[in-house]
Order: sequence, then C-alpha cells, then structure tokens
Amino acid sequence: MIVEDAESDLKVCRDSVETYQQKKNDDGVDLTFELIECKTVDDALNKIDGSFDGAIIDLKFSDGDDRGKDVLVKIKDSFFRIPVIILTGTPDSIGEEEKSDLVKVLKKGEADYQKDILDVFFEIYNTGLTRIMGGRGKIERTLNEVFLKNLLPQLPDWKIYGKADPSRTEKALLRFTLNHLVQILDDDEDQCFPEEVYIYPPLSDGLKTGSIVKKMDGEDLYVVLSPACDLVVRSNGSFKTDRILLVEIEGMNSITDAALNGIAKKSKRENKLKNVFGNNYTDYFHWLPETGFFDGGFINFRKISTCTTDEFKNTYSQPHIQISPHFVKDILSRFSSYYARQGQPDIECSKIIDKVVSSVGETE
Repeated sequence: MIVEDAESDLKVCRDSVETYQQKKNDDGVDLTFELIECKTVDDALNKIDGSFDGAIIDLKFSDGDDRGKDVLVKIKDSFFRIPVIILTGTPDSIGEEEKSDLVKVLKKGEADYQKDILDVFFEIYNTGLTRIMGGRGKIERTLNEVFLKNLLPQLPDWKIYGKADPSRTEKALLRFTLNHLVQILDDDEDQCFPEEVYIYPPLSDGLKTGSIVKKMDGEDLYVVLSPACDLVVRSNGSFKTDRILLVEIEGMNSITDAALNGIAKKSKRENKLKNVFGNNYTDYFHWLPETGFFDGGFINFRKISTCTTDEFKNTYSQPHIQISPHFVKDILSRFSSYYARQGQPDIECSKIIDKVVSSVGETE
C-alpha cells in the first residue's frame, strides 16, 4: 500500500514497481507486486489490514492534511505486523515512539524507491515474516484451526474453569494454544538457525530455567539450571527454593582451541569441530551458538555453584537472554545424565575372550 495524494509521486512509485518487478523476473525471481494506492487517509484506514507485505506512508498531504500518522497508529494498534516506510520532508520531526525496527523513515524526494524501499520490502518478504505473522499468515490460519477443532469442542469445560477463576483460565488457555502451535513444528526435521535457540530480549523479567545472567563485577556468564518448579514465585514474592543453581558458560575459543590442538589436517579439524558443535566432544560441555546479540560459548557442567536468592540479586544481573524451552530440555537432559552416570568396575574377561576365540577357530 502507498498512502499518497500527489500524482507525480504516485507515478514514480508505479514506474519503480514495474521496473523492479521486471528486473527480478529477468533474474529468474518469480515476483509479482500488487500496488494499492490510497489518495486519502480515510481510504487507507478502511483498506489497511494484516494482509499487506508493506506500506509506504506520506505523513503530510499537499492540502495540509497531516493525518498520515493515523495510518501508522492503526497498523501498530491493530497488530498488523507489517513493515512500514514513512516518507516525510522533515524526518527529524518523527518521535522515537513512532519508530521501530519495522518502520523506516526516509526524506521525501531523496529516497531511491528501488534501493531504499522496494529492496527493503523484498528482503523482509524473503524471510517469510509477513507470510507467517501477517493477517493471512500461517500463525493466523493455525490459530483459527486450533480455535475450531480444539477449543470450541472443549468450550463447556473451559467455561466451568472460567467461572471459577477467570484469570487463571485465561493463562491456561494461552498455554493450551501455544502447545498446539508448537506441536505443528515437532515433526519438522529442518536444522535450526542459531537465533532460534534464544529468546532475546526476554519477554519477562522473571528468572527461569535457562536464563543467562552475567556477574555485575565482570563479564562471566552463567546459565540458571534450577528446576522450573523451584523458580515458581510464591504469593509473598519469594521463590520456592532458597538457593539458585548456576552453571558457568565458558568462551568459545578456549574450547575449540583445545579440541583442535595437535590436529593439522583440515578434514580432521572439520570433523573434530562437528563433534564439538554436535555436543559429542565431552559429556560435560554443551554448545551455545553465537548470534548477533550473544557471543555464544559452552556450558561446563563441571563448573556449578549455588547462591541464596539475596546473593543472586546482589551479584548477578537481570536475565538478558533466555534459552528457548525446547533447547532447555536438551540441556537439562544432558546435565542430569552427566551427574547420574554410575559406571561399573572392570570385569576380568580374558578367559571368556580366549574361550570364544578358540570355539570360532582361525579363518584365512
């Protein structure tokens, strides 16, 4: 969608879209643009919804109408989750509250439509973001399916719960819905991207299993591995546990350097690193991948410590990264297995070996 009343600017947009689309098609990209032109704010307000892959908004029209901001407000307030580019003659007049990662502000008359606008929309479209989270996206379709197939048939029971405790029921319904959404991905065998391992920034300030924290007096990082039941907050504001379990995260380079020590051949170094990053190097290291917001490292199950809740508050920062629940489960499983290992004494078996070998006999 473009919200603009100047015909000359609309023509520039039309021509740019046509040229850009042809260029992409010539490059072998099957791309079709549908440009919806709105010459008034009221027209845009009536048409805008979550089905768009992007919106270009002129904040001030030629007749002095400066209601272009109303379209931006509707997009944000309606949770349409689409990228927006604002065109304005005075970019400095845009307040910080009106900006976000999906809102780009460009100076009218200076912006290059193909490079600064269409390329931006195309790159975002390529991620699948608007197809997943837009009004016609997979999340909406799945939510509708969960609503019709799972929630409605069970509604009589949920109504009983709601009558007894509305607040608790609402939270339970949220968990119920999320469980159904996650179930869709359980059969997905695709490899994950590193960013999927984390929730960043955390959507809650509360301490949880898998929270990554830093010591206030240094750069050392730790992951909280206290059981989730211990970190439930009681009515008085305290945890159920009196101590927090922390496991140190070691830097990436120190572990990889040690693993590659003495290995010169490239293929062997690559195979060794596959073991390291596949968590097959040792039982007590667990790899956390690097991202743009986190340097990554290795959880060292041998370096554990505990502290009281008061000591924690005075020593460690608030969680700034949360490991995603799916990956926390794997970490806890390996952590538990490491400390649950028992082993057994070696059994003298030379006589048994001699007996088996003799019974089989020699072969050429």
